[in-house]
Order: sequence, then C-alpha cells, then structure tokens
Amino acid sequence: MSVKLTNRCYKLGSPKTPIRKQVRHILIIFSLFLFSLTIISCAKKSSTDDTTTTTDNTSTTTDTTAPDFTVSEITQTVGSDGFLTGSFVVPEDGISFLLSIFLDNNNSIKFYSLTDPDGTDILSASSTPNLYNEASGSQGSPGYANVLVPQSPSFSAKAGTWTFKAYPNDRVSIALRTGSIPSAATITIQPYITGTTWSAGDISVALSVMSGIYSANGITLTINDTITISDTQYAAVSGTFINSTTSALVTQGSTAAVNLFFIEDYSGSWSGRGLLGNAAGIPGSMGIANSWNGVLISLSAHASGTTLDSQLLGQTAAHQIGLQLGLFHTTESGGATFDILSDTLECRRSTQDNNSDGIMSAEECEEYGGENVMFWTAWNTSSRSAGKKQETLSSHQQHVLKYSPIAK
Repeated sequence: MSVKLTNRCYKLGSPKTPIRKQVRHILIIFSLFLFSLTIISCAKKSSTDDTTTTTDNTSTTTDTTAPDFTVSEITQTVGSDGFLTGSFVVPEDGISFLLSIFLDNNNSIKFYSLTDPDGTDILSASSTPNLYNEASGSQGSPGYANVLVPQSPSFSAKAGTWTFKAYPNDRVSIALRTGSIPSAATITIQPYITGTTWSAGDISVALSVMSGIYSANGITLTINDTITISDTQYAAVSGTFINSTTSALVTQGSTAAVNLFFIEDYSGSWSGRGLLGNAAGIPGSMGIANSWNGVLISLSAHASGTTLDSQLLGQTAAHQIGLQLGLFHTTESGGATFDILSDTLECRRSTQDNNSDGIMSAEECEEYGGENVMFWTAWNTSSRSAGKKQETLSSHQQHVLKYSPIAK
C-alpha cells in the first residue's frame, strides 16, 4: 500500500483532486442542498490569506502524570556535510517515540535521515520498510515536522542508539514512551469549546459517540471536563495552525492529552467553506505546548439551525483524533493512493468508481473501506439517515493507536 498526504477538507461544493505530499489535515463537507454530505480530509502547507507567523510557540515539558512518557530536547552538532546531527537512546522497554523538528520562522523543515540501531535509515527510499515521503519529517512542512515510530506494525522502537541528520532548525525533541508492551490502551482527551453560541452540554452526546467508537475498537478514551475559552478572538479562528491567533489558542492545549478545540467557526479565508475541522498533522505534536498540539472542529459546520448533528460531530472528532495520532486515510478521494497499513481495505477507482466522476464516495466503497473511521469521506445524507456509520478500525490501525507515545 502507498500513501500520499493530501488536501484534507470538508467543504461545500465539488471536491477537487487532492494536493499531494503535504501535512496539515483539514476535513471538508461537501453538500449540495439536499444532496450528499461528504467528509474529505486535506493538507495545506500554508494559507495565503490570514496567516502570520509566530516565533516563540513551543516549550519542552515532561508529563508528570505518566512516568513512562517523557519529552526532552536533543543536542545537535554541525557535521562536515553541513547537516545538523543528533542521537537518542531507546531503552530495552521502549514502546514508541515521536521525533519532532521545529523551525521558528515557519519555513519548511524536515530531517535528512533517521537511522535505527541496526543501521537502517527508515527515511530512505531504498530501505525496507521505510517512511520516505510518508512521514512529515521526510516530506517537510512549515515550522514543524515529525517521524512517528511505529506508524505501522512494520516498524518498532528498537532498543539502542538512533541517529539523525537534519536540515537547519531551531530544535529537535524526542517524546518517548517506555513500559510494558500494550495489549490495550487508554488515551486522554481534552475538549475545549470557544464562542458563546454553544456550551459544553451541547457537545456531550458527540463526545459519547466518539468514545463509543474507540471503545468498540479496544481503546479507552478518558475524556476530561470540557474547558470553555470565552475570549472573543478565539470564537472563530483560521485553520492555519501557524496563524498567530490559532497558534495562541492551540498552545493552550494540555501536554498530556489529545486536544480537541470545538470552535464556533472558521475565520478569514477559511470561513464559509463548510469545513468540519482540521488536524495539525499526521501525526500532530505530542507532549509539548505548541501550535500543532491539537485539532480544530467547527461547530457551525455540524449545525442545522441551533441543533448539532451529534453523530456526525462524534465521527468527525474520532477521525480527527486518528489523524492527530498518526493514522492516514485508508483511501484517498481519487481511489489511487492508500494508507501504509497492509490490513485496511482499498477502494480502487479502476473497479469501484461507478459513476466515473473520479471521486470515490463511501457508497461506492461499501465493503471496500467506506465503513472505516479513517475513510476519506462520510456517507451522504441519505445513507447516514438510513443508519450508515463509519466506526471501524483495522487491527493495524488499532496497533498504531495503542502504541502511541501519548497512550497509556
């Protein structure tokens, strides 16, 4: 299977062919009056409107509530080849890690190589397996990129010394999880709600739907009490995570949880597009308070009048958590690119594009992955009214989540 990061947006109107090899995840609804409501995910490197940069948006912390999860900055030196080099040690009881790289001017940043204790560069196209052009830390993205191990069961956090080479950056950090091999997992979720239109009680049913989806797949979500952020500047924000206001909002997120920011709406060029939400990366940041430590979910995009569609909102939140923790779309819109997991169903355009429009709908992909939480688009309105849902995760998807550095 192969995967390419794409434009991940849920918006009104006809979806376009995804932009390849980019990082930030955005969900799109596409709905035409009484026609279908679809959920699309898209990645944008930057927004040409409404975007400012921040230069002091990270701080290194250690999660004291989970002694098996630590975050530390890695000392780097300049090599003779001009790359910055560094290393870190994974102990015998290492479970997983997230290697993160930062560039405060928000230009594109990435690693040149990441070599495991056996001498295999997992970012090299010539290695098997590899994350070449799959991990954001290989592709590059504005201000922040990372490499997650394991992002599939084909990888493991091998004990020993790992070394990396990186392009000029401001810092590199390692989020390391140690302990016993997980057979189950608990992930802490911290919801936030902005604006004054809706309250914490309005999203409680959706949070229950989200929790139920994960519980049915062997993962327990510990959902903290929803925190209300009443500052008016956060009611509607840009979907660009390096936007100064968005950065200031997301940086408030917990370092010990997956942060869900239920915003009233999007602002600037992001408004009026029917966007359901967007994640900061695949995965986003973990364990550090910064601009990429959470996801945005638009409440207005899930509303009909004053009523929220709790089932759709819960599925959107479940999907966004998957992205933030490193799960790709099982099938992308064009039916030609797929995730890196060998046990997820593929919906191929060559066999399943029944209406020949070049876009794979959930209806066309029924029994070919359309039921998966991480399928690129939702069932249309009539299918959802008939009870169709996206609530399944494969064994390998569950593996990635259970081994996540931030899981317990």
